[in-house]
Amino acid sequence: MHSNDTDPGPSTTWADHEIMWCLTVTRGITPTELLTRYGAHEPDQVRPLTRQEAEVLGQRISDETISGTVLRVGTGNGWSFCLEEWGWVGSTRDVLARLSHNTESFSLLKDARGRSIFQVWRDGHQAKRFEPGMIGTRPATPHPWWDALEQSRISSGQEHPGWEPVLRSVSQHTGVSVDNETVNSQLLTVLLRDESQGYGTTAPATRKSLGFGLQLTQSDTPQE
Repeated sequence: MHSNDTDPGPSTTWADHEIMWCLTVTRGITPTELLTRYGAHEPDQVRPLTRQEAEVLGQRISDETISGTVLRVGTGNGWSFCLEEWGWVGSTRDVLARLSHNTESFSLLKDARGRSIFQVWRDGHQAKRFEPGMIGTRPATPHPWWDALEQSRISSGQEHPGWEPVLRSVSQHTGVSVDNETVNSQLLTVLLRDESQGYGTTAPATRKSLGFGLQLTQSDTPQE
């Protein structure tokens, strides 16, 4: 509980402290299949790394002028997730169409301009896309995910609640918690180069040193 409405205290969620990141969560596929759908076809290159070790791997993108992104993968409750802490590939249409083939996927993006994008995809098609908290992006009815995220944001009691309510809503729907402990732990990790099949389509205009990312995605509300 916060002491007052004007000083809620600093966010402790990893997602609010990164310049840019992208997270996808997909139902009913294994981490190996998830990586294949991203275009990572070299399983011998995948290894468990902590967040700190993954940052060292990601530094190669800048130091060796490699065009690519670092994928960190985990699983739980029948869902698999992929986190790019400096990337954006999981927000692209081609990758999300493959991820959601015969299933559903959620995509969350904090882009290099600070914009938040949430997408929901089902069986290769985008079901919803909006920016949490931005009323002008509210999708046409029915919009259960918009309602769920707004309720979670309001329940936080903060004027600018950040990513914690969004991550909490996704966790409640999927049973997968991508919290600070999970992000800092060992996760299956691989450097996906842009020449890999399916790395994405058009790169965003803004690039950062440890990869580049743009656009968040998730859409579609929890199903009854």
